[in-house]
Amino acid sequence: MNEPRYTGKDTDFYLASADVADIVNLAIDLKRPILVEGEPGCGKTRLAYSIATEKRLGDPIKISVKSTTRAQDLLYRLNSLRRLQDAQNPQNKQAQYIYPYLTLGPLGRAIHEKRRCVVLIDEVDKADIDFPNDLLDVLEEFSFQIDDLPEEEEPECKRERGFGRMVSGDLNMPPIVVITSNREKRLPEPFLRRCLYVRVKFPESSEELRDIVRKNTKLTPEEISDKVLVAAIDAFLRVRRLATGNTQKPPSTSELIDWVQILHWNGATVDSLNTDPNRPPHWGILFKTMGDLDNYDSLSKSDSTKAVS
Repeated sequence: MNEPRYTGKDTDFYLASADVADIVNLAIDLKRPILVEGEPGCGKTRLAYSIATEKRLGDPIKISVKSTTRAQDLLYRLNSLRRLQDAQNPQNKQAQYIYPYLTLGPLGRAIHEKRRCVVLIDEVDKADIDFPNDLLDVLEEFSFQIDDLPEEEEPECKRERGFGRMVSGDLNMPPIVVITSNREKRLPEPFLRRCLYVRVKFPESSEELRDIVRKNTKLTPEEISDKVLVAAIDAFLRVRRLATGNTQKPPSTSELIDWVQILHWNGATVDSLNTDPNRPPHWGILFKTMGDLDNYDSLSKSDSTKAVS
């Protein structure tokens, strides 16, 4: 398969650093999952979409992890409730079997279909500690066994459902697995050992931020000039610097993108953005909690008073 290398720059919605792109390519070459961490709003989830787009693999198969999610749910499901309901009907003969009530989960289908794709396991740290451990062998071998399927039902299941007790993928061209985490829980070391780690950092330069904003807002220089955009980014960075260490969630790229869109709608100018260095127009939408809003309100007033005196 002639698959392009990931650059992190060939989409109209995402920009990854050269270091991140290099780790992504190494993980794909090694057939390892990519574990992505970073502050909220920095683009962890969008990285998976960027990989899929650059490699022309279609939309990722997204699995949003919840506290109740089990590893088995990603591989296959047994609808025991429906089987119980069917068993109440004497005319329904299929309830005596297991296989009619088995379906493959999203990761299970990706493995079974042997289709090259990106699988996004989003916010793995929300699940129980057993969840990543239960996925270890699956993500290494790209195969799994359906223990709930009796051996005597396997031939019929293959005929009717297309799979048997053992579901195996293509080890030469397996799904590209991207796993995001906000580190709400510590992940087990055996799981970490099998992944290649990517830390998505806040962009280091104003130029990167300009490119990210342009890509995501689709605002042309005619709609918002470079001068206004530079002034907006400078104002945003002042807010972020003051907020960092003093708020629960300092504003990140996600907030910047929305904020610039609002500035455009309201006709912001260079002068309006520089009137109060710490409190630019609509600065309140950059924060997501009452505590952060109040903290920054107090900090920005105090800092402005110091600057004047």
